Amino acid sequence: MHVRYLQCVRCGRTYPKGEIRYRCDCGDSIEIVYDYAELMGHISWADLRKRTFCHWRYREFYPELKKKNIISMGEGGTGLVRSRNVVKKAGCRELLFKMESLNPTGSFKDRGSTVEISQAKAYGAPELVLASTGNMGASVAAYTARGGIGCGIYVPKNTPRIKLLQMEAHGAAIKRVNGDYTAAMVEARRQFDENHVYLAGDYPYRSEGEKSVSFEIADVLGSDYDYIAVPVGNGTLLHGMWKGLKELTLLGLIDRLPKIIGVQAEGCNTVAKAFMCNTDRIEPVLPHTLMDAVACGDPLDGSWALRALKESKGIAVTCSDNEASCARNMLALEEGIFAELSGALSTAGLIKAYEQGQIENDARVVSVITGHGLKEPEAFKCRVD
Repeated sequence: MHVRYLQCVRCGRTYPKGEIRYRCDCGDSIEIVYDYAELMGHISWADLRKRTFCHWRYREFYPELKKKNIISMGEGGTGLVRSRNVVKKAGCRELLFKMESLNPTGSFKDRGSTVEISQAKAYGAPELVLASTGNMGASVAAYTARGGIGCGIYVPKNTPRIKLLQMEAHGAAIKRVNGDYTAAMVEARRQFDENHVYLAGDYPYRSEGEKSVSFEIADVLGSDYDYIAVPVGNGTLLHGMWKGLKELTLLGLIDRLPKIIGVQAEGCNTVAKAFMCNTDRIEPVLPHTLMDAVACGDPLDGSWALRALKESKGIAVTCSDNEASCARNMLALEEGIFAELSGALSTAGLIKAYEQGQIENDARVVSVITGHGLKEPEAFKCRVD
């Protein structure tokens, strides 16, 4: 789809479509705006379903890329698994798990990486840098290796060893910083500002790729569900999914929008706190949580995520590490789903929202399992007879 311009969430300022820009001059995040008129009346589910069920089935909804520049590993096409047991604790009529842990590198990040790294390839970038708490770095390392692009990754000092091994396996240069994700982001951004190295991460092109989670849910369920529960770190996934759903509505492919349940760690509750306080201002925090994948104290797409929650008339929930751990163990023991702690956060939030009376009993809900338990196997206690 042809890009019209880039637009800021806060001030509405627009930038030319060919400009490589990551933030607005006002400091807030930006998104890509398309010329949707070119697709009106020219795309249908029947057309889309002639293609393989995967991320690139919906290629008309992404920035236009030449086939030679697309770096893909068959990401997407993940299953919707119906709950047999946890649904009783969640209190809803039906609960389905969107299994993003089944992507090539074990997390939903691959959807963003295929678009973002393909765009870097199109720009002719010989190398790139990014900041990551683990999963995005592992994903970008894999996709840059496949695309022949150099990769340097700034990570917080407490990044799990298994995720560092995954990055190193693909040849990425790991650069530890003495601080959290925000400190790592500052270092990566400095490389862009001072040395003009291509910057990857939770920026507009990644958000475009992560839209496909919602495309696939709508492809299978249509409009026949009420809520989507999503973990929130930088807010890019939540924002991307909501944007994708609105695009499907605009083009007449669905006729009803679900409500979004945005779930954050109690020790990193930036977006949820702003939502609960009914303010548009997101106050950065120093993360205190074991859920490293969502430990983003100054969320890059926080403003977009907050807007999505409000537009969807959704719910913001915060969960403790213990509540997330209980949900993770429940998924493993009762559903056979092995999720990392952050990947179980959506289900923990759903259960908590039900216990607080925020979800009706006859609701049909999708909970996004964002990452595989093998991302942090040391977090599970091994029981040996």
